[in-house]
Amino acid sequence: MTPAFEVRIDDSAARTRIRTSLHESLLVEASAGTGKTTELIARIVAVLASGLTTIGRIVAVTFTNKAAGELKLRLRQELDRAREVRTSAERANIEDALEHLEEASIGTIHSFCSQILRERPVEAVVDPAFEELSEQQAARLYDRAFRSWMQRKLSEGSPGLRRALVR
Repeated sequence: MTPAFEVRIDDSAARTRIRTSLHESLLVEASAGTGKTTELIARIVAVLASGLTTIGRIVAVTFTNKAAGELKLRLRQELDRAREVRTSAERANIEDALEHLEEASIGTIHSFCSQILRERPVEAVVDPAFEELSEQQAARLYDRAFRSWMQRKLSEGSPGLRRALVR
């Protein structure tokens, strides 16, 4: 089925900036499926090839384990491709990145925060042996907390909550 209308936006300048403006921090905001991950990976490869940093200083976070796994896999693939088309100095940087890829902090926001908390448990006032909840454990805890909150609010006789429930 053909859409009634189609809007095309030339974002090539923005994409070029993502890949080449390596000395500035950028915020990229775009809808799902527009190529954010592709551009992020291109930027990571470019910054590594240039020697501006090493793979151990790279942090890339996402929300799901699936997305994090895909990000790491795609980065490995692009690094493999990049070593074929770079100068000898860039190729050496890429080879080093591939050799130390596991040192990069590429994962979920939860795993990244956990890493920081484990590095500084005293300052964060957390038990250094804490464990992240699984998705199922987190869902159960959320459901239990929400039910408890709901019961408390209902017992308080909140008129706003009662109106919302009637609707």
